Amino acid sequence: MRNRRQPSRHDLDVLNPRPLARHVAAAIMVVALGCSGDDQTAPAEDTAAAAAATSTSPASSIVSSSTVGSEGTLEVATTTATTTDPVTTAVDTTAVDTTAVNTTAATSTPPVDVPSPAALGPYGVGRTTVAVTDETRARPLTIDVWYPIAPGTAGAPAIYSFAPGIELPSAVALADTPAATDGPFPLVVYSHGSGGLRYIAAFFTETLASHGFVVAAPDHTGNTAVELLLGGAASFEASAVDRPLDVSFVVDQLLAKSADPADALAGSVDAERIGVAGHSFGGYTALAGVSGITVAGTAVPADPRVGAIVAMAPATQRLADAELAAVDVPTMLLVGTSDRTTPVDPNVTRPWALLPASPRYRVELAAAGHQSFTDVCRYQRDLPTLADVPELVIDAVDSFATEGCAPELMPIERAHELTNTYAISFFQAHLAGNPGYAALIEPDAVIGADVTVEFAG
Repeated sequence: MRNRRQPSRHDLDVLNPRPLARHVAAAIMVVALGCSGDDQTAPAEDTAAAAAATSTSPASSIVSSSTVGSEGTLEVATTTATTTDPVTTAVDTTAVDTTAVNTTAATSTPPVDVPSPAALGPYGVGRTTVAVTDETRARPLTIDVWYPIAPGTAGAPAIYSFAPGIELPSAVALADTPAATDGPFPLVVYSHGSGGLRYIAAFFTETLASHGFVVAAPDHTGNTAVELLLGGAASFEASAVDRPLDVSFVVDQLLAKSADPADALAGSVDAERIGVAGHSFGGYTALAGVSGITVAGTAVPADPRVGAIVAMAPATQRLADAELAAVDVPTMLLVGTSDRTTPVDPNVTRPWALLPASPRYRVELAAAGHQSFTDVCRYQRDLPTLADVPELVIDAVDSFATEGCAPELMPIERAHELTNTYAISFFQAHLAGNPGYAALIEPDAVIGADVTVEFAG
């Protein structure tokens, strides 16, 4: 096993990651110079997380498995497993007016009979990529869309590309396959962190789609790895304004595609069930989109179509108290206690004290780090297995991985399992209208000693 270089600086400013950018820029340039071909796909930071997708729960669950066939097709099989003691009680969290904390150390069967949100759901997953332009801002955006497809569908696996010639296939999603016809489905827009890319958390976006959601994730132009690493990055103020506007534009585009009988996603999106999830600067984006913000004199109104949000390791210090106090939709704050980039205090403690949202959840994963909510550990594991990957690229991924994959942190499989359990259950209960899932994330649900939940409603 090769010895991994330890970077000299561990703490990175999520909203100004230029030290890391300088390090990785050379890596990406080496890749660009060292590879040939016509593929102009931008270098990316994400792909599917097979470990999270195949994890199981003691609950009654619908578990999917996938294999790559000899012809390069990905075949998805779906089987159903049942628990011996199902409980079907639905919990109405809107009737609760208490705050509680779960510090239970044991693990037991979740108290509901629903497909396990920690594993793949009853649908297969399709993925398509669209390039559009917001003409009002002259702003091009590239959007990945994951969506439910019929179980058992066969097709070519979706490919997540770091750079020309450096690609990792999805173990879950199929490229451009027909959408399931039993929609419409809830829509969740996912917003990546500063210096990320649209498929930075495929472990989550793919699994969410398999549970009956359309998931759309834009590259936030000016704030992606491409611009931060190779030049052309926008200022913080510009990105802070553009990001929530990007989310609203993505909602517009997906609703238009769903309303177009000729579109591959016709009839797929329910305009009455729209949510937003985001990581780091994307957590800011999710909150800003429902509060409305003013940045450097530019006002961005709240988007009233958004009905629920999940903010993962959110960067909230640039949100004013009054803006946080305007977040009035169901909200989940999901954070790792070992996060050094957006530490719990003040990035979660202050919003938790100010948010009027009902219901709202504060979920802390013990010893999880800032990158525990991304797929960086898979990159660290799999990129060295590919041919002709420059050492500089591997070193760059290693430096990102210090806040997600270090041995003292929560194992990444567990971090992804808990992220999917809580975030997907939240969206099922408070966006999709499946209240049985609320019981999975109640503070008294026995999940484990490595997670603490506070709830107010």
